[in-house]
Amino acid sequence: MRKRARVAQNTGDHRHHHHDLDSNDFISQMPDDILISILSSLPLKEATSTSNLSTRWRYLWCQTDGLDFDANEKLDKIATDPKSLITERPKYINLVNRVTRQHKAPTINLFRISFDLDKRSKGAIDKWVDFAISKRFQKLELDLLENGETLRQPPKNYVFPIKCLNVPKLVYGKETELKFLKSLFLKCVNVSEEVFGKILTNCSGLQQLSIHGSGDLVNVKISGPYLVLKHLEIVFCFGVKSIEIKNVKIESFSYLGPGITMKLNNLPMLQEISIGEGYSGFENNVFGQISCCISHLQILTLDIYSPEENIKSLSFPELPKIKQLILKVGAWDDDSLLQFTSLVKACPNLRRFVMQLIWMSPARRRRKIRHADKHPHQQLEVVEIMGYYGRTSDLELVV
Repeated sequence: MRKRARVAQNTGDHRHHHHDLDSNDFISQMPDDILISILSSLPLKEATSTSNLSTRWRYLWCQTDGLDFDANEKLDKIATDPKSLITERPKYINLVNRVTRQHKAPTINLFRISFDLDKRSKGAIDKWVDFAISKRFQKLELDLLENGETLRQPPKNYVFPIKCLNVPKLVYGKETELKFLKSLFLKCVNVSEEVFGKILTNCSGLQQLSIHGSGDLVNVKISGPYLVLKHLEIVFCFGVKSIEIKNVKIESFSYLGPGITMKLNNLPMLQEISIGEGYSGFENNVFGQISCCISHLQILTLDIYSPEENIKSLSFPELPKIKQLILKVGAWDDDSLLQFTSLVKACPNLRRFVMQLIWMSPARRRRKIRHADKHPHQQLEVVEIMGYYGRTSDLELVV
């Protein structure tokens, strides 16, 4: 068998040199739907490069059901050479524009943007969102983190356009709806209260909503048995003052940010909570705020800082159904971690215990090891301790 044509390694203009593959090439003889399924499983760069194989392959990638514009390599380059963002940003925008113009499939499952983009790119991003809506997308992710890893100042964020949430909506000459959207992930995208409400109301099939670093959210309200939302995540949206969730079938909820007013009520399906409020992680009586679901909660993740200072005065309610307890602990010097034993004791059916230690300063001196009362856990199967440095506090926890 003759050597097959090599796949090009770029996503640029492929009008040149389309080679004919070996007539015995069984892959090229497969039906289009099978080849398109294969291409849909490849990274976008590799899928588009197959257009250089032969005329048979030239436009197959245009029918793929997912567009993931991942740019990890470029973002790594920008991290080491920040000035390169000036040239890399327009290249990324042009790439997305070119691919969206060529894409022919009537629907897509995934549309993902991942690059350092802010409000200056609003015109392009608005068009991409309209494109995704026209394709009856199921999952939209706008990951616009600065340098691909940090939150930017909210006034510089791209603002999610309310006009795209009006339904029914005319996009590219055809009427479409938002009922197909199941998952929405927004990072460094400003979402107003009005937009948030329209997302819940007009995206009737929405099951997963994640918002990181929005500067416009203030009061979050989620209510109504008609909602199918299962997973909600609000992270580092520093303008948020209150969150109210009631009468929905939500299964997991995550909040990380300043201390806020939180009201949870009638959430019978809620089994997983991840929470960290304010500087300590326990501000505003966290356990009181989640009291409505304590009796049926199975997975609890807590972000905690300065545990020796902030936990010693706390009392923990019994958590009878907790099977997984995950503690993310930021500690200073050689803070004792033994205060957590009372929290572990409050989980009689615990099966997996994880502690992720983040030491914020070096240990200044050695001290005597303290001991906590022993308490057997008959159901405990897995214990994971991450960030172990051999400090006295580490040894106390292990012993």
